[in-house]
Order: sequence, then C-alpha cells, then structure tokens
Amino acid sequence: MAMLPEMLHPPSDAHPRRSSPVSIAACSVFVIATLRVGRALALPIVIAVLLTLTLRAPVRWLAQHRIPARLGAALVVFGVIAVAGGATALIASPAMEWIASAPHTIQTVETKVRRIMKPFNALEQSADRMQQAAGPSGTRPPTMVQVATPGVVERLTTGSLLAIPATLSVVFLTYFLLANNALARRKLARLLPGPVELDRRERVLDQIELAASHFLVTVSVVNLGVGLATSLALWLIGVPNAVLWGSIAGVLNFVPYLGPMVTTTLIAIAATASIDSLTHALVAPAVVLAIHLTESNVVTPFALGRHLPLNTVAIFLGLLLFGWMWGIPGAVLAVPLTVCVRLVCDYVPALAHVGELLDN
Repeated sequence: MAMLPEMLHPPSDAHPRRSSPVSIAACSVFVIATLRVGRALALPIVIAVLLTLTLRAPVRWLAQHRIPARLGAALVVFGVIAVAGGATALIASPAMEWIASAPHTIQTVETKVRRIMKPFNALEQSADRMQQAAGPSGTRPPTMVQVATPGVVERLTTGSLLAIPATLSVVFLTYFLLANNALARRKLARLLPGPVELDRRERVLDQIELAASHFLVTVSVVNLGVGLATSLALWLIGVPNAVLWGSIAGVLNFVPYLGPMVTTTLIAIAATASIDSLTHALVAPAVVLAIHLTESNVVTPFALGRHLPLNTVAIFLGLLLFGWMWGIPGAVLAVPLTVCVRLVCDYVPALAHVGELLDN
C-alpha cells in the first residue's frame, strides 16, 4: 500500500509520450476530411491567413512610421481592394464579351483547322461510305435528345452572387488578423505543440511567418511579371484583349503544371480565331510557352533560391490534395499551402518525417 501514492503520482522527471505514427496519420486524415467537408468555412479562413502573411510587411512598415496597426491594416486592405477592383473592372468587359462569343470563336478555329486537315477528309468520307454500305438498309438514325442547360454567363452570375459572402468574410478576417497581429500570434503560439516555453514558440512562429511571407510575396511578384510580359507579348503579336490574357496567365501561373497548359491552350484558341494567318497565330502560344519556361527554370529559382523547400513530387501531391479538397481555389493555393505545411513540419518534432518527405 505504501507504493500506491507513488503509482498515482509518477515522478516529475518522466518523459512525455511521443505521438505515434498511427496517431499522427489518423489525426491527419481527420483534419483533411474536416477541411473537405467544411470547405465553405475553411477556405475563407485559409485565404485570409495567406493574405495576412503576404500583407503584413506593409502594415509593419506603416507601424514603424507611427501609424497605428488598425489604421495601417485598413489602409493596406482597402488599398488592395481598390487595386483588385480596378483590375477586375478593366478585364471584366472583355472577359464577358469573349465568353459570349466563345461558340463563334470555337467554330472559327474549327474551320481553320479543317483547312489544314483537308488531305484527310477524303479518307474520312470513304470510311463513312463503307460504314453506311455495311449497315442494314432502311435503318433510321437514332433520335438525339438535347437537355437544356444553363448558359455560361448565367452560371458565372450565380457563382458570383454565391461568392460575395465568402469574399466579405475574407476581407474582414484579413483586416482583423492584420490589425491584431501581435495578439493573434501570441494566441496561436500557445497552441503549437512542442516545448512549453512561450518565448521559443513565438520565435518559431515568427520564423514560419517570415519564410511563408517571403515565399508568397516573391511568387506573387513573379506571377505579376508573367502577366505583364504575356500582355506585352500578345499586344505586340496583335492578339485582341492582351490585358485579359495576361491577367489569366498571371493567376493561372499559381497552379503548377496545369495552369500554364490551360493558359497556352486558351491563348492558342484566341489567337487562331482572331489572326488570319495560322502560322502567325501559332506564334502567340509559342511565346507564352517560352515565357513560362523562362519563369520556371530561370526567374523563380533565382528569386527564391533555397527558399522553396519542396520537391516536384511534393508539389504535385499538394496540387492533387488541395485540388481534391477545394477545387479550383485549392489548386491555386496548393503550392503556398504545401510550403506552409513544410515549414510547420520543420519546427514540430512529431512531424519531422513528413517534412523530410516534402524536402527538396
């Protein structure tokens, strides 16, 4: 009986139990499932956190010039909204016009492609005649039933209306996080696993924020340069709505692999429909592809250096995971989010093995 108190109260120098790989995997699956099911709530929060990491540098600069954090956050957030609104207004009208004329554009491209495929038309017609001759006579072709579906413009309008509450949530949450950055960081530091020293947790969180913000700002500037270079190149070639296609190229460049492919395809269609000479039209996608190859192989490695701690497999898996969870927004945010996961794994001992798998 004398040993009972000792059994109920273990020695203070006992080592805490480390999390097992099974518990970490189970927790990860639970978090992923929760983020997928709660997409409507999780996605605005994630976007607001990433915007906070990107915009905290100008807010801190304003604070160094004796501008209160709340006023500085308001200036930065509403300044970004004004710039984004102006850019959206600039490309909204050409975008709607192009969407409305998309069927005619595709028909024009198809007509030009058929001119190239003329030598193969005779062979195709011969195959059709042989198939008709082999089939039973007097058979009627099957009746095609077409189901009416909403138009593209109608879908975009409905999607825009549904996106308004999420956009307002992102704006206000970003402002509150920037205005109360010190308090939010201190509260978040208490939630981090690891040693109990609060000062060390805050230093770790500062390092994660610094690395993540450096990556986000650098990638945003690089993609802005891609958009400007694409707009200028297409304007010189003579493709209409060059600013629209440059904006699309800059946004889709956040999506690795798939984004540049979609951009090149769309610009090839637009150039083929608007330029008479097919050879001249194919210069546009070739230039866009050259801009992408230069950015991905020269500019981004030089700008980021060793600050991109991801290998190509990790980037592709992150694209699949976040695209599966959140669709197109998840694909756009895949690389920044995977980088943030990698940085957190560096400072959390229980996740060191995951960080090693993602390491470049």
